[in-house]
Amino acid sequence: MRPTWEPFREPGAERVWETLLRPLAAELRSCATEFAEQAVARVQGEMPVLFPDPQSVKENVVSTAASLRNVADLLEIGGDPREAELSAPTRAVARAGVKRQVPLASLMRFYRVTHELLWQWMWDRITATTVDQAQQAATLRLATSWMFGYVDAALNRAQEAYEAEREAWLRNTAAARTGTIEDILTQRERDPQRASKRLRYDVNRHHVGAVAWLDAVAEDGDAQSAMSEALGTVSRKLGGETALIHPAGSLVAFGWFSRPNAFGTDDLDAPGPKMPAGVRVAVGEPGYGLRAFRCSHVEASNARRVASLLGARAGTLTRYGDVAVAALASCNGELAEAFVHRVLGPLAADDEATFRVATTLSVYLQENRSRARAARRLTVHPNTVSYRVDQAQMILGRSIDTDSLDLAVALALLPTLPGLTAQL
Repeated sequence: MRPTWEPFREPGAERVWETLLRPLAAELRSCATEFAEQAVARVQGEMPVLFPDPQSVKENVVSTAASLRNVADLLEIGGDPREAELSAPTRAVARAGVKRQVPLASLMRFYRVTHELLWQWMWDRITATTVDQAQQAATLRLATSWMFGYVDAALNRAQEAYEAEREAWLRNTAAARTGTIEDILTQRERDPQRASKRLRYDVNRHHVGAVAWLDAVAEDGDAQSAMSEALGTVSRKLGGETALIHPAGSLVAFGWFSRPNAFGTDDLDAPGPKMPAGVRVAVGEPGYGLRAFRCSHVEASNARRVASLLGARAGTLTRYGDVAVAALASCNGELAEAFVHRVLGPLAADDEATFRVATTLSVYLQENRSRARAARRLTVHPNTVSYRVDQAQMILGRSIDTDSLDLAVALALLPTLPGLTAQL
């Protein structure tokens, strides 16, 4: 395969590309995510305003890694760097930057920092080769010309994408809706009639708030469509008549479902709704009016936080009512982690057998110490419940009647312990 970029086809240049630059492309592709994490950490130190939450950090790592793989793909075939196209995650981050009102100059600075780090990485590898100085110099000249051509094209396309999105955003109702939602959530907007008019969504109804998110997204995946589909599925399962879905980033979306009569969240009981691959949803408690619009969203956001702490144990749907105690008790992660270890001691050990005993005790207490009801929830024999409760008391070294409130709260927090510990 011959390169298509003309400078690579000149006498002697094609051999340089084949023997030195193509191997660099393969190496770059293999370490793209690690490289992206370093670049994001560098920019985060310079411009923390670009990263208001962990989600935005993740989004930028995905975007940067996709851009680096684009570089690798184009360099490997010797393609014209001026024909570089933006990846789907990069376009999504540009769109999210508009909605977060991130200045274009800040996004351009991100590109330049990544270019600087990438060029230093290539320089180090080229100069570390055993070829003679003349061949090294030829390689550096070609790599420099190619990289600057790529970055120039990528910056132009990123700017075009940002400006096109900004123009569309300013033209439609997205900006107004974003401002209205923020005003409601921060309680600056307290008039239900005005809020309904601004949102074009009647808040004088019964509501359930929800948050959908992805922990990761494929480069060619349409994250917003997948999250909208998931929120629509939950709305239908609950019997919502009207849905308001609002993108809050490239990997997260907010949703509200309403109807004139009260909701019952029992509609979400097993079997739960099937979600699109990779999408997770957290749901708040139902309520009426503007206050419920705000509170149910806050509850859903806290349920999402607990789901993130639980990891795979949370499944694809998390209801605030099921994790309310853990949500309230884990606001301070360090204190929550210390509380669990203080109250449970060896019952907080990180092994499946002990966790199974602790989980049985938790369900037993939730079911008002009914062996039969606990057994039905756990799908085990009542004698198994009794045995595990006795085991729990032996591990604790005390009766479960001692400090029973602290014990119940610590058991509710226990599944979040790995997530809490990882944050410290």
